[in-house]
Amino acid sequence: MKIDRLIAMIMILLENEVISAGALAKKLEVSSRTIYRDIDTLTMAGLPIFTTQGVAGGVGLMKSYKIDKKLFTPKDIQTLLTSLRSYRQLYNHKEIVHVLEKLSNIGQEGAKSEKGSSFTVDLSLNQGNRSLRSLLSSVETAINEERYIKFDYINKDGNVTSRKIEPYQVVFKESSWYLQAFCTLKEDYRIFKLARMSNLYVLPETFVPRDFSPLAMDGSGWMSDERVPVKIRIALSLMDKVIERYGEENIISVEGDSCLAIFPIVNNEYGYDILLRFGDKCEIIEPSDVREAFRNYIRKILAIYK
Repeated sequence: MKIDRLIAMIMILLENEVISAGALAKKLEVSSRTIYRDIDTLTMAGLPIFTTQGVAGGVGLMKSYKIDKKLFTPKDIQTLLTSLRSYRQLYNHKEIVHVLEKLSNIGQEGAKSEKGSSFTVDLSLNQGNRSLRSLLSSVETAINEERYIKFDYINKDGNVTSRKIEPYQVVFKESSWYLQAFCTLKEDYRIFKLARMSNLYVLPETFVPRDFSPLAMDGSGWMSDERVPVKIRIALSLMDKVIERYGEENIISVEGDSCLAIFPIVNNEYGYDILLRFGDKCEIIEPSDVREAFRNYIRKILAIYK
């Protein structure tokens, strides 16, 4: 992942007068091409990085920067530690362990006492998602080395297709892992859920990276079906579910121990399954065709148990 690699690179540059790009690549387990891209990223962020040629040449940070300026304030370090510790729950990478150790040591220098952060993010994974971490190593290798990935993919309708993709970004959202990539089959960018992938392997073939921009993960840009604004009556105990997903502005009114709200869903079984999670504490009020379709869906489920 790029953020922990950039932080690790900064720490290495702070500890060394000059280090070769090859040595950096070896330490961070990436290609030299990736190192040069990261150097460009850090330079654009304002770090005074210089490069020298020759046998003793390499990459370094200006001495004046190291002496006269602090890269991180104690508050910056604590914020980074909190973020990386949370991130480590999702993605248990050895580089994160190294960075955490370095940041912890920096944060303790000159400090009279160590105070914990006022905020903690618990992103503990369930057993299923922990098992998906094994895929991430292959995906990360493909992203860093710009290599194609091939796998079989099961879509929401149960159809299986073989895909060959250019991987660009891994996203963890709502307890699930996703991969944003360019699909050679569809000739367009797509979002793939890791749990729907099988027989995944990294090809030796490389690709030239496109001008990739992260895709929207709010359902507006990567779901082919349009969402229907559904008015629901939901128990106050579940009102937070509406607020967390769509915002407080979607609460219409509060009536006793329930409230009226707008809860957009895809008008199919995928959308109905979301409402079924609320059980008998949620009722569709309108539109009438969605209410009827939802009722028929429930009957279909009940028929299995007759």
